[in-house]
Amino acid sequence: GLLVSAAAMRGGEASSDQLCTRAAELACLPDRHAPKIFSKGLRAVHRFQVPGAREEAQQGFPHITQLALPQLLLSRRAGADETEARLDALMAILTSLSDTCVLNRAGMPGLLTLQRGAQAVLQAGGVAQAAGRQALQQLDSAMLALNASPGGAADLLAATLFIDRVSIATH
Repeated sequence: GLLVSAAAMRGGEASSDQLCTRAAELACLPDRHAPKIFSKGLRAVHRFQVPGAREEAQQGFPHITQLALPQLLLSRRAGADETEARLDALMAILTSLSDTCVLNRAGMPGLLTLQRGAQAVLQAGGVAQAAGRQALQQLDSAMLALNASPGGAADLLAATLFIDRVSIATH
């Protein structure tokens, strides 16, 4: 919602950095009407002392601007098809995101398994390479065994693809 609002405010004329900066400004505005709920994500933030979705937004979506978008563009330039490039962008997010969905289900050991597995996919050349696909299958199996899925990272991938679509082309 923050990114859609930022794009609308910019009238469709903005770079990815400008969109994320504007969204961060919006995320920092006080909202006395916001519901006072203690979500599972917020519980994980407090329990594990990690940043959550609010901090990601208020910091201008660094997992998008510094990891996902650059990886998406790199994978495309390297010849990956669109699905492979998007999976690589997801892996880039997963390498460092403290995904509270995973933390809630699998704790810190599960999060570390996820981050290391994502790094292994990228180190193997990404999903376009046979070794990268094999590493992705191993990561998928490990996360299924833990009954954990990275919902926060999935949200950031969706935001990455939105920004990629609506921002002024700089690539």
